Order: sequence, then C-alpha cells, then structure tokens
Amino acid sequence: MEKQGPPHVLSYRDVENPRIGDDDVLVRIMAAGVNRLDIWVRSGVYTTELPRILGSEGAGVVEAVGSRVSNISPGDMVLINPALTDGVCSFCLQGYDSLCENLRLMGAGSDGCYAELVRVPARNVHQIPKGLGFEEAASVIVNYMTVWHGLVTRAGLEYGSTVLVVAAGSGVGVAAIQLSKLYGCTVITTVGEEWKREKAQQLGADYVVNRRVEDPVEAVKGFTGGKGVDMVFEHAGGAMWEAGVKCLKPGGAMVFCGATSGETVGLNIRYAYRRQLRLIGSYSWNRGEIEKVLRLVEMGRLRPIVDRVFKLEDAAKAHIRMERDEHFGKILLKP
Repeated sequence: MEKQGPPHVLSYRDVENPRIGDDDVLVRIMAAGVNRLDIWVRSGVYTTELPRILGSEGAGVVEAVGSRVSNISPGDMVLINPALTDGVCSFCLQGYDSLCENLRLMGAGSDGCYAELVRVPARNVHQIPKGLGFEEAASVIVNYMTVWHGLVTRAGLEYGSTVLVVAAGSGVGVAAIQLSKLYGCTVITTVGEEWKREKAQQLGADYVVNRRVEDPVEAVKGFTGGKGVDMVFEHAGGAMWEAGVKCLKPGGAMVFCGATSGETVGLNIRYAYRRQLRLIGSYSWNRGEIEKVLRLVEMGRLRPIVDRVFKLEDAAKAHIRMERDEHFGKILLKP
C-alpha cells in the first residue's frame, strides 16, 4: 500500500525479502487473516508510514532464525502474535502489555502478513496447536484473543450469564459466541442478513435477532422476560452502541472493542449510573492470555470458522467482501 484510500490502492508486486535480526524469525506465510484493522489502516482511519504491507495475522513455516533464538527452529509451523510490545515499560512488567506504552500492531505499526515472507520477533510466534491447519491457525489470534481479553479479563464473564453478542458473522462475533457458550451462557446475537441466522444458530446462539427487520432492544426484552442481559459484547460502534446499553439489565456490563460503524456515540449518563451499568473499553490482549486460548483451541473447545480464502493478489476483493458484510467467519489470503 503506497497510499491510503479505497481497496484498489492495494498493489501486488515484488519487494525485497525481509532481513531478520538476532532475536527475530523469518516466517513463510501459508495463510493470512483479513481483519477490520487492515481496512482501517488502508482507508486512512489510522495513520501509518508508507509504503506499508498490511496484515496483522498469519500462520506459516519458519524459514530462518536469528543468532539468539533458541526456542524456535527452521521448519516449525507457527502462528503469529501481531502485538509488538517493548517488554520493559511499567505495564509490560505488570503483565498488562495490552497497555504497553509502545504497543504496535503488525500491519499498522510495522509491515505485516500480506506477503510470502515476514519478519517477526521470536517471542511473537507460537507453535500451531495440534490438529489445526494453516488456515484455521491464521484465524485464531486477533479474534479469539480480542474476545478473551474483553469478555474474560476485562469484563469478568461469569458462568451461566446471559450475553448479547453483536454481529454474529464477524470474526470476533464467531469467537464471542463460542467462548460464551463455553462458559455455559445463554447467547443472543444479531445478524444483518437472514441467511446468517441459521449459521449463528449452528454456532450455538440461543436467540438470533435480524437487526434490519427487528428492534434489538425489544427482541432482547422479549427473550429475557423484560430483564435484559448480563453482558453485551459490542464492537460495531455507533450503529449498536445505544441499543447495547439499553439491552443491559441493572448492574450489567457492556465491553466494547471496535467502532466499525462510527466512533462517536451518545450516552444518557443518568440512565447509566442509576442502573449502575459498567461500560468497559478493551483493546488488544496480554501475552499471558495466549497460551490459555491456544490450549482451548487444541482441545477443540474453540474452533475458527473460515468464510472464504482469496489469493494474495486478490486482497482488494477480500476487503470489499468484508466492507459489504458478505462474510460469516474469517476471510483469509493465501500467497
């Protein structure tokens, strides 16, 4: 990407191979995940140095390792943690590196995984869980870690809660439904197209609301006997923020981690404090959470859903599919 703008600004061409340092590994990408972050960087919502190779998520085979790397070897099959942290700031030292003072995400703060080869710090690669192919492996970190950090670490998801998951068809929506069901929760979710209803039910959603033809707030009240839900997982931004707040029961919590449909929202403060609502921002994840999620993936308790795989040179088409909300699950690229 040499300039920001619509999907056609993405170009497919040869560049020099990355050079690794003593603490890095060189990974040959076998599959790269497409995320909203990629669209925000490409479209100009986030600033970045140009030119930039997009892609915050990938899985592949280690081709080479730096002189100080001992835990990873050439030939290892790995997935990539794109959250680059300094490891020495006060937040990192407390184990809360999602607040790292120098946090960068690959594909935004450095070149990413829309490539054949990518340079990654050795501490940012993990062995692919047993039984997982490259496509599924490239679908794990961004979505499942975002959801774990938001629902479990930040919001304190409790077993048996009632949870509203916004946008079942998104990568984080799929992950949030699966994780909530793992916690024995009753799950209500939203879709924007009727064909997505059955897919959401197959994931385990107990109730599905088509937000284009139903009022989510009234639907949630109907499903819960007028009580509302214990927790809302919200990442759509302006289009669902107010509805999400109104779906909460007194004392409920809404964790939010995205702004796809707008970053400026309104809030009736009296309504929020009288009902003692918790509104919890969440961003990225902590390194200490990753192995917990990878164990659950290896056990088959969490499993990515792949929507469609595009060739790397068709990245613009992949972006268009995501921007039109035509997907259900993870969109991937393969070099």
